[in-house]
Amino acid sequence: MNRIHTTFAIGLLLIIATPVRSLRGVQQSKTPASSLAHSFEPVLANEEKYLNVAELLDACWDFSSVLYKIGHTTLARDFDNNIRKAEALYNSAPSNQRQSLSSLLLLERESGIHGPNGQLQDYSAATGLLWIRRYLEFHLDMYTAILASSDPTAAAIDAYKTQIEPFHGWALRKLFTVRLSTMMPPREDLLAMLGNFQPQDFGQKEEQMVLKDLSELVSIWRPIVMQWRSTYEDLDLEDIRRV
Repeated sequence: MNRIHTTFAIGLLLIIATPVRSLRGVQQSKTPASSLAHSFEPVLANEEKYLNVAELLDACWDFSSVLYKIGHTTLARDFDNNIRKAEALYNSAPSNQRQSLSSLLLLERESGIHGPNGQLQDYSAATGLLWIRRYLEFHLDMYTAILASSDPTAAAIDAYKTQIEPFHGWALRKLFTVRLSTMMPPREDLLAMLGNFQPQDFGQKEEQMVLKDLSELVSIWRPIVMQWRSTYEDLDLEDIRRV
């Protein structure tokens, strides 16, 4: 199974909290959270309500480009590797079998590369997309709790315990818990970061704008990851082994 780096669990916090000039052609007239919402919105925005792989990969590359801009090269390379696992299959698949996530994963499963009971090959598209999804689920839970006025540290630890910890061995669990216990800023400071505001310029009006845009991002993520997880379960690709 693919091992995510220690920094992987905090990457999206850094992405959203960092000034972004453009994501897929959107000028930074909104908060970074709103721009990211724009990137992910087309993933499920179709009449058939399937996860569009091309749109999903584009949104994932948006994450990666920001990681490079803020100097998190190791994390960006790890994220890139997961995207490339999916992209390699997407680029080689027949056009009628790659548009939706379910059809692409089914194509790979039927090639016989995976083991029984959801034991995925490390180099597979299924493995890369599995960890990308878990990454988003962690942040979805964390930001949902923050929107409900939870303390950021408690929100991060609870999200980690739910979404990532079950798939980590003892050493990684201990390391992540310590990191998350010490890295999170107070709620007001975090919201200022999420809106790309300086603390002295952050007031009630700015807070409401950030909360609105963060809520938009969360509302777009939720149906995406729910269908993503359902697809994995239906295809018996939900690898639960620890790393």
